[in-house]
Amino acid sequence: MPTKEALERLDRVMNQLVQADQTGNEIDPLDIAHELGEVRTLLLEGTSVVPRPGGQGHYRCEQCGTITHGDTEPARCPACGARKFFKADLEMPIVDAGPA
Repeated sequence: MPTKEALERLDRVMNQLVQADQTGNEIDPLDIAHELGEVRTLLLEGTSVVPRPGGQGHYRCEQCGTITHGDTEPARCPACGARKFFKADLEMPIVDAGPA
């Protein structure tokens, strides 16, 4: 399960940062950046949407990445008000919802 592993790795990084702060030991920022990049990849590999029973469609807002469910494409995004959507591909394991 990629999400569980990602959260465990994130906890380790956070603990390392706290320990370094408390002890004065230095941490290589590139090592931390690399590990956070790996965590991000694992999170993107996780399931981003659980399909709703009944065959409803899943529509991703092109502006903010919010996914809405329904029989038809919504008129506006409930999060940002945008009007442009595309069908969310729930079978695709790696989904980037927009800018990081």
